[in-house]
Amino acid sequence: MKASIRHTQRGFTLIELLVVIAIIAILAAILFPVFAQAREKARQASCQSNLKQYATATAMYVQDYDETFPMASYLDGRCVATFYSVVQPYVKNHAITQCPSAPTAMDIPTMFAGYLAGSCPNTPKYNSYSTNLDLFTNGFAGLAPASMASIALPADTIAIYDGDVIANQNQPVQARHTSNFDAVFADGHVKAVQCTETTTTATQFSTTGVGRAVKLYLIGSAGGFYAGKNEARGIPR
Repeated sequence: MKASIRHTQRGFTLIELLVVIAIIAILAAILFPVFAQAREKARQASCQSNLKQYATATAMYVQDYDETFPMASYLDGRCVATFYSVVQPYVKNHAITQCPSAPTAMDIPTMFAGYLAGSCPNTPKYNSYSTNLDLFTNGFAGLAPASMASIALPADTIAIYDGDVIANQNQPVQARHTSNFDAVFADGHVKAVQCTETTTTATQFSTTGVGRAVKLYLIGSAGGFYAGKNEARGIPR
């Protein structure tokens, strides 16, 4: 008579399970920041693509309007027109007004709600970008549109960038991409510019009351002419 053979299965011990869990935890701690950085890099690439499209739209507008730039904002009849509503026919896509890292930074219709007829038709609801107010002038300040001839150094002149609008209608930069803001220059190239967060905040512009708090940053040395400022304003000579 054959003796029966018994097969026994050995399970993991508690120590072995704890070691495996510890290894998984260590790997997660190493990889999660890498994944977060990769996601942010993807958002930044999308943001830079948006700005590049606005550079193209601006160039098309300038060619159609005697080498002059559109205004940042102005009164058009009884509604408020903005750069973004003016160039919309060249863009035909409201989504590119939104940086993926801060897609609802500015609610444009809400900002101008109650002011005459509010924002003009074809104005994107949300916007994440600001404009150089010496290049895209403020029509409410009575300033004439800037011209291409006013730009001596287009490769050094920031045109549109990651930003916001505060109560005095200044347009501070916003570091949305790992201590950097994206900017498109007057010659059409796009790059990330480093900046430093300050302890100061300002109030977002609104015609209907107190806006939300907006962080202020100082542009770093790589910003060239704009270094040390909290907004990309001015035309370098």
